[in-house]
Amino acid sequence: MMWTSLALAVNSTLNVFLVLFVGGLCYFFAQLYKARMLFIQRKRMGLPCAPNHSILFGHLLYLKTRMDALPRNAHEQYMFADIAHEHFQSEGLFYVDLWPVSGMMMIVTSPLVAAQVAQTNAKICYDRASILTRFFKPIAGGSNLFDMTEKDWRPWRAVFNKGFGVEQVTNLVPHVLREVTTYKARLQDLARKKEMFHLDLVTLRFTMDVIGQTILNTSLEAQKGYNVLADSMMSQIRWHQPNAEANPLGHLNFIRWIVEWWNGRQMDRYIGTELDKRFVEYIQDPSDKRQKSVMDLVLQAHIAQSGKHKPAKLDSNFRAFAIRQIRLFVFTGHDSTSSTICYAFHLLSQNPDALRSIRSEHDRVLGSDITKASTVLEEYPKLLNDLPYTTAVIKEVLRLFPPAASSRQGKAGANVNDDRGTVCPTDGVSMIWTIHAELHRAPKYWKRPVEFLPERWLVEPTHELFPVKDAWRAFEYGPRNCIAQGIVMTELKIILACMAREFDFRPAYDEWDQLHPWKGEKVYRGDRAYQMEEAAAHPVEHYPCRVFLRGE
Repeated sequence: MMWTSLALAVNSTLNVFLVLFVGGLCYFFAQLYKARMLFIQRKRMGLPCAPNHSILFGHLLYLKTRMDALPRNAHEQYMFADIAHEHFQSEGLFYVDLWPVSGMMMIVTSPLVAAQVAQTNAKICYDRASILTRFFKPIAGGSNLFDMTEKDWRPWRAVFNKGFGVEQVTNLVPHVLREVTTYKARLQDLARKKEMFHLDLVTLRFTMDVIGQTILNTSLEAQKGYNVLADSMMSQIRWHQPNAEANPLGHLNFIRWIVEWWNGRQMDRYIGTELDKRFVEYIQDPSDKRQKSVMDLVLQAHIAQSGKHKPAKLDSNFRAFAIRQIRLFVFTGHDSTSSTICYAFHLLSQNPDALRSIRSEHDRVLGSDITKASTVLEEYPKLLNDLPYTTAVIKEVLRLFPPAASSRQGKAGANVNDDRGTVCPTDGVSMIWTIHAELHRAPKYWKRPVEFLPERWLVEPTHELFPVKDAWRAFEYGPRNCIAQGIVMTELKIILACMAREFDFRPAYDEWDQLHPWKGEKVYRGDRAYQMEEAAAHPVEHYPCRVFLRGE
């Protein structure tokens, strides 16, 4: 009797599991059919759709072949850029089916379409792709200003705008100059040693110190040694899953999960302590006149909501919210800036005429004594506005090597028109992804697109080099553009003004490849320093190079 009951129980359990398995399998194939038919319908409508679609795998196998054709560690945006370049130059967009990884995506490489997506179509320009939450979860720890929906984002954007205004940017100049002094000393030491190093890794610690001043009103001193916040964030980025927004299966890496949890805990503890300390200071002295950092502005906005009755301690929900925003700004404020600095030195090293021109401008505006550049800028920070060629160099660097792309969420009833005028619905699109790396180099919109020509930003509108409207989107346009672009441009101008005349950089990829041999393609579109994904887009291998004092 006992064995009979046990057998019945086991049989019943197996039947339940079998029903659940069959039900899950039926649901999977129903969703598979729905996803594939959605793409097939778009194709039947004559809309631009990526080739080699499979009813079973969608474009997953096709994209694998495209990715395998790229150099090792190349950024995944390149495979979409290549498809656009080969098949959709006249349309400026195409659909690609990635279900069940992320769903159907719309890839955009046209300024006309990009402007609709980010600026003029009110149905889609306010909300970023919802799948970005997977990308930002390890970095920010949860919902943040970057991936919030419009309703939650709008009031906080107004608060944070104050932390990145003109006055704030001007006030930061002395702090940036102080960190530049440390950065220069590090490079001078490397020049004396004449050893190969990774410029991106050195620069990341510099930009981390600058953003610490912006966000927390203090230097993290990451250039001098270990800092809990700085090193935990950089570790988080190193462990960050490439293409996290498009590949949820990567989260099955449990070692990554443990490391990200530990790093997140370390960052939360550090930022939380700083928040609590500043909160107490504000309660004790509401008239504090010191320069306001982003953290100060968040606290002020929270305290103001309390009216006359000041809270005795920080609300736990608000505290968690504030920590997430600070983590976000620490990431966005240092990661992509470091990449741009590296590419600026790289492109200047490869273009001696541009290097001579920028040095000549600095001699003319700042004086010929290169040792006094920092002193001159600290006393007269408005001179940064008198460096048009330097600004042109930065914009051209960001054109050729944009550190990020742009995304929005597809919506029912929201359409965009491609370059041919075809109406393309965004209903069912999990992410509208504008690939700046292709848009910024597309021969349809740029003359001499692969050449480094800062002059294109200085010519008259009638000149053939004059940029097409909306074709340069390094900071994006529209309501959800980069909030920190003013600070980033100022920081980049300071760095070039203080360092372009003092150092010569020479890439050392040949030497690196000899020390770390591997088979396969090593160049993408003519450049060994192609971009890899490490949160933002960085120069591959973090740019191995040697640095020399000018004239050596």
